[in-house]
Amino acid sequence: MNKIVKGTIFDGKARVAIVEITDIVNEEIKMHDLSPLAAAALGRTMAVGAYISNNLKNESTKFSITVNGGGILGNIVVAGEGGNFIRGFVANTKATLPLKENGHLDVGNGVGKNGFFTVITDFGLKDAYVGKIPLVSGEIAEDFTQYLYKSEGIENAVALGVRMTKDGCIGAGGIIVEPLPDADDNMICMIEDIMTNFTNVSEIIASLGAEEIFNFYFGHLNAQKYNTEEVVLRCNCSKEKIENIIVGLGEKEAMDIVSEVGKLEIGCQFCGKNYSYSKAEVENLWQK
Repeated sequence: MNKIVKGTIFDGKARVAIVEITDIVNEEIKMHDLSPLAAAALGRTMAVGAYISNNLKNESTKFSITVNGGGILGNIVVAGEGGNFIRGFVANTKATLPLKENGHLDVGNGVGKNGFFTVITDFGLKDAYVGKIPLVSGEIAEDFTQYLYKSEGIENAVALGVRMTKDGCIGAGGIIVEPLPDADDNMICMIEDIMTNFTNVSEIIASLGAEEIFNFYFGHLNAQKYNTEEVVLRCNCSKEKIENIIVGLGEKEAMDIVSEVGKLEIGCQFCGKNYSYSKAEVENLWQK
């Protein structure tokens, strides 16, 4: 099960969220035939997406995360709606780099840091909210830490990870802790000390799982754990949306494509589904 476990510690003076999305990462690997590096970078970003989605709650509220640091991976995009619905893709699905000296995947250089971490949230109002910060390291966790602090004004500590083997992903997710304004210095020091345990957070997720991580690392800190919620991989592409894209091309351009290749095909970057239209079907869109 892909899940998010949330709760409070220090009698409500800090919030804890633990995301476990191992199965979702494996689905993405199969769907897009991802290299280990691409899977690790996308998985970390999707863990952030799960956290953002859970905080939105309302399914009518939409969000997107775009990470592009100029590295070999290209754009990483995660989108979704409130209520724990997420989806994502990475531009260069086959990207590879040598492992770092510690044997870990080099996500930071794969992403690069000559770019931005951008979150757009659409509440259905006139204008969407846009939060954007320069990338710090490309490792995603440090970048999301800075995003929360600089764009949302939230003190936080973030650990993200994806553990890959030759057989796929065995642990993926993250831990986000937010001390609230009435948390004292001693509590913050304790949070910092606990977070030092999560340098290999993906391995801990693989061995313990979200609920046990909460219980083991935070349960003794006057903690209250909320209900576990499922995180769902869901694409929202549809025939209607694809037809709107075709109409947006304009009739001349759409028909030129059909004349050149015999049909018009549009693929969904999130789920990989292809929508194919014949000449008659394209013509019919304007007849409608």
